Amino acid sequence: MTDEHDQSPENRRGHVRRLVIMGATILYNDRKITIPCRVRDISETGARLEFDTQQLLPHRFELKIRDLPILQCELRWAKGTRAGVHFVEEDSEG
Repeated sequence: MTDEHDQSPENRRGHVRRLVIMGATILYNDRKITIPCRVRDISETGARLEFDTQQLLPHRFELKIRDLPILQCELRWAKGTRAGVHFVEEDSEG
């Protein structure tokens, strides 16, 4: 069973992840809608988020983590109360 878990989407990232538990907020719809979450691990290119309940998330949104600048995110996967996001540059609208 460990092998199956190691192949889960959150373990395929090529960059070093740091295990953390940090409060964060998802912002979208011109920051009118907010969803509280926790960052469970983070790398320079993305993060794994955890929610109290399952959430329906947009494809692109902003992520505010504590005192850090707001990060632009793209949803990569979602399963149950967890989701993986990729950080994108603000001006990359492609």
